[in-house]
Amino acid sequence: MNAQPESGKMQNPIFNNLFDHWNALRQGDNVPNRREIDPRVFPDALENTFIFERIAKSDFRVRLAGMNLCDMMGMEVRGLSAAAFMQSDERTHIQNLLEQVLARPAIGELQLEGRDTADNRLGVSMILLPLRSDLGDVTRVIGCISYPQTPFNAPLRFAIKSQKLTPLSALGGNAEEIAAGFSERIDPFRPQGFKAVSENENPVPSPKKRGHLKLVCDKN
Repeated sequence: MNAQPESGKMQNPIFNNLFDHWNALRQGDNVPNRREIDPRVFPDALENTFIFERIAKSDFRVRLAGMNLCDMMGMEVRGLSAAAFMQSDERTHIQNLLEQVLARPAIGELQLEGRDTADNRLGVSMILLPLRSDLGDVTRVIGCISYPQTPFNAPLRFAIKSQKLTPLSALGGNAEEIAAGFSERIDPFRPQGFKAVSENENPVPSPKKRGHLKLVCDKN
């Protein structure tokens, strides 16, 4: 499936600060380093943010995750395969898509349809941004997912309804256009180092309860 959003960009303000921060760290077509990411720059998106790590070809695992992703899955998701979030016929698709985000490298913009245990269907958006590991290889993806606007029964499983990949080599001035699609821009600054996203020790019931974000240090 190679459908793309008609607008060529997603219109979700929750992604704005994360994208601006990531984009400010780029040097030309270069990919930012994971340790440069500073969660203090995008506090409103923390509960929606995650990092996938490429363990092997077509094998991506959740390294860090915000509370909202745990909430949608109804459990702690750290260490899970990225394919676990998808409906069974979409699992190869998401792994291949993540490979392209790293290999090109590219920005991924997705429109997803979630299906809960009662077969209710609801739409969410996702952005995927490539990162380098501390060793310098492009093996991480930092992303953000919007939260459903209607109640649901966790866990959700997703299908990709549309996708858009924008290679960094072709981005140029389009970075401004993509950011404008998220919301008003902020003045970004260079961080002191990556210190936290979230880790949840217990399964999370739905609907979402706010104020439960935990910040942890990634020492790996």
